Amino acid sequence: MSKYGCSKTDCTVAVTEKCLLSHVPVESCLHVSVTQADMMEEKLAQPRSAFPRMPVYPGNELGLKQASELFAARYGHLIGVLGAHDTGKTCLLCSLYLLASCGDLRPTRLFAGSMTLPGFESRVRLLRKWSGTGLPDKIVDHTSLADPRQPGLLHLALMETVPVSALRDFFFTDIPGEWTTDLIKRADVAERFRFLLRADSLVIAIQAPQLLETRNSQIQSARMLLQRLRDAVGIARTIPVILAITRCDVTGIVVPPAVYQIVEFARELGFSNVSHVPVASFSDRPDVPSGMGLASLLDAFLPVTAESPREADDFSDETRMFERFEFVPEAHV
Repeated sequence: MSKYGCSKTDCTVAVTEKCLLSHVPVESCLHVSVTQADMMEEKLAQPRSAFPRMPVYPGNELGLKQASELFAARYGHLIGVLGAHDTGKTCLLCSLYLLASCGDLRPTRLFAGSMTLPGFESRVRLLRKWSGTGLPDKIVDHTSLADPRQPGLLHLALMETVPVSALRDFFFTDIPGEWTTDLIKRADVAERFRFLLRADSLVIAIQAPQLLETRNSQIQSARMLLQRLRDAVGIARTIPVILAITRCDVTGIVVPPAVYQIVEFARELGFSNVSHVPVASFSDRPDVPSGMGLASLLDAFLPVTAESPREADDFSDETRMFERFEFVPEAHV
């Protein structure tokens, strides 16, 4: 892996080791940081007792009631991951889990466990079983929920070591793409997304190859999704919205021009914190490493949650209890 990182989401220095702003040497750029492998080795050498223990729940995901009980005990960052079927949402989460558990995220962010290890492992089983060359045709199974009326949540804990040691719990939604498609088509299904009013950030997955199509319906779909989130769901306009441009192992690391149209539309809607990150969750191309962009994806919403997090005392028990939201199954159209 490259020793460089950058705070600018468009920069590819982590892959190319060349500064987006043409600084030579690369270290002279104010946005570029140099990772320190020795720091990682030092932290990984710590005894297990240095990391807090946490329960592991059976089943493939956490429900809203379980998450609500956990949030009442200590603060957790809820990240809403949206996108149509086959846009790579589950692949993104699985790649993030594998990177973290192997110590390949930022040297200052260490894997500290997961309450949903069975869920992550069941999602990566096809990849672990694969013994051929390249990547299997199907990397993860289609998402199916234990309760089709409520979202599933995957938990990942990271220990931040800079500027001080701090444990951060992240709860990522893993919901079928049909949910997002339904919201794009129908405003009357917005009720099932009301739990996102508690979200700290939203990640919207869009396939890069589809954004390069001549007659591009993805732009209109993304615009409608953003409008539904604002008007029908009632998402706060200050929430970080990150467009995860997936499958960049197919198109390369160049951001499709259509992305900028979507970003501009989101800002016109009033969303004040919009960014985009090219992502390659899994890749069999030597010039595009698996997991490309995922550390930057964390960077896109961590500055807000890390520097000025909402503490548990800022919420009443009622506002933190997910079960107050009633979910009604909707028929697909």
